[in-house]
Amino acid sequence: WSTNQIVDYSGFFRDTTDSVKYDQTHNFASNAYLDENGTLNASYGKYNGTSLPIKINRDFVMVPNEPFLVVRYTLTNPSTTTAYTWNVLDQVHLNNTASINNVSASYDGTRNALFGDMTASSQYVVALGAFQTASSYQAGNDADCNAAHSTASAWCQFDANGTLDNNASLSTPDVDLAFQNSVTIPANGSQTLYYYLGLGSNASAAQAVSDTARTHTGAYWFDTTESDYATWLATGTSVSTTDTGVNVAYLRNLVVMKNAQNPTNGLFPAATNPGSYGYKAWVRDSSFDAMALDAAGHYAEAAAYWDWMASNQQTGGTWHTTYDLWSGTYVSFVEPEYDSLGEFLTGVYKHYQDTGSATFLASVWPAVQAAANFVQDNIATGGLGPADASIWEESVQYNTFTQALYVSGLRAAATLALVESASTDSDGWDGAASTIMSAIQRSYSWDPAGLYNDTTSYYDRGVTTDGYVNPLIDSSSLALIVFGDVDANSARAASMVSTIETALTHDTSGLARYTGDTYYYTSPYDPAGNEAGAAEPVWPNVTMFDAMYEVFTGRSADAFTRLQWYASRSGVGYMPPGEAVNWVSGQPIVSTMSEPLTASAFIMATLSYNGTYDPRVNAPNVNAGAYASIDITTSPHTDWPQWREVPYYSYPKGKSSSGSAMSDIRRVYIR
Repeated sequence: WSTNQIVDYSGFFRDTTDSVKYDQTHNFASNAYLDENGTLNASYGKYNGTSLPIKINRDFVMVPNEPFLVVRYTLTNPSTTTAYTWNVLDQVHLNNTASINNVSASYDGTRNALFGDMTASSQYVVALGAFQTASSYQAGNDADCNAAHSTASAWCQFDANGTLDNNASLSTPDVDLAFQNSVTIPANGSQTLYYYLGLGSNASAAQAVSDTARTHTGAYWFDTTESDYATWLATGTSVSTTDTGVNVAYLRNLVVMKNAQNPTNGLFPAATNPGSYGYKAWVRDSSFDAMALDAAGHYAEAAAYWDWMASNQQTGGTWHTTYDLWSGTYVSFVEPEYDSLGEFLTGVYKHYQDTGSATFLASVWPAVQAAANFVQDNIATGGLGPADASIWEESVQYNTFTQALYVSGLRAAATLALVESASTDSDGWDGAASTIMSAIQRSYSWDPAGLYNDTTSYYDRGVTTDGYVNPLIDSSSLALIVFGDVDANSARAASMVSTIETALTHDTSGLARYTGDTYYYTSPYDPAGNEAGAAEPVWPNVTMFDAMYEVFTGRSADAFTRLQWYASRSGVGYMPPGEAVNWVSGQPIVSTMSEPLTASAFIMATLSYNGTYDPRVNAPNVNAGAYASIDITTSPHTDWPQWREVPYYSYPKGKSSSGSAMSDIRRVYIR
């Protein structure tokens, strides 16, 4: 996985009718997106600001369960009077990682394919094949741009002459393989060309790939891929809203996540654009991705990641912050980030809850014990769980976001412990969750300080390890509601959400991370300079947290507005935005597109709106207490403010013994 076998695989064009070249691909204004059929649609727009006479699409399918990619060029002529002759070069440039070794390149006329053998460098054999008869072909030396040479680079020959020299054999370190096709596109008509790019561990394996590909047409492989994706999507949970954009975005966000995941180790990249974060996989982000796939009913993909976590847990029960997407090996970054512990515990519980797989639970149970015990054994004197640098990686403190996940994770672990007949573990973890929750609910003005700011009625971002309050208004604190630690219907939840929405709302429906956030604007850590245009860019993932709160509190119309906002702020073809959105322009941040975590938040919020998913975790047992004097009058509704500081526990709807929501008990107070 770690070595890319190609430098690039590109299409180049010449308009023979008007004698115009379009072979500097960086001059195209292009766009691309993955659709629900598993097709990567790429459209070539203006060239140096000038419109082309022909509309060009170059679409790709990575055929499921086959070691080859199929490419389709669709050349459409909008003119109603003029036919055009169009020239296409389809070229792959091979990535020989040991330049002292030659690549053996050859043309196989029987298979209508070119092969580039890099086994001398302990790499693979790449096959480039054409589904139609090619006008010319070339096994070229990419380092030689003298078009007069018979073995020169295919692009250089195409640029100079519009055709290739049909060189069939070459041995040199830097190789490109290419086919050239010239087609006439009738007025108001179109032409299609198909090619495939395959991979084999040796020459015979690559030939077998070629033989498989050419048993059918290029159109057949596109249809097969579409059928396979339809089947995959059908195995999960479907959604149907009144907004087509939301519906399509849901499907395509799932497909992006499916394609982003490493199918061997289950990891997800921080973003599909590697420019900013490389191919690092954050354990936190990947955990949310797996939760979303579980929520959508795609359990095999989610299980692959939970299994990876269980197999890569450190001694003591924790995980590093980031790992390499391809190899799964540790990559140094900001540490510690312990939110992954709560996410693992919560995610495993939800996966088991949905699948009922005793085999799965047994396989990850030791990791569950280790993670839950780490949190329980490291509760600080003030009652909060261990300090860490999550979620925004700016300082090590008792962050509300991580504390929220400790609570849901320990509650989840306590429930799983009952399944595993480990009642002692269950009681201990339940108690630890209550201890942390009590500290979360404690006033920030007390000593030791809690996380609840009862002056302005919201939960502070955190408390430093020295005991100082960090009173920043931070939307990640909504995790307390999303995962069920704080009752969504409580006055504290309502006041927190009101405070966050008032302080951090931009672009009508988007929420910023926290007050004064300069990331993507003027921060020295910006991935790609000023992409936000103003402070406090809005982040779709925390905005979707707010949408889930609105679902929980019966404000579905407001939640739906946020889903529509997400769809409208997505990239072309409803591709997931990056981490943030520029609320000045309404455009997604490009440097971290497409972010699977952002897609995950949208998927979870959409399913919550759909009524088919609830991320909240309830405690299997509860322990809470209070000492208070309350004056009971003959008008009970006037007494309510006196009860607001008295702890209580809620229980899921429809979980009473009768199974009917009619007998649900929302809250019970005993005096």
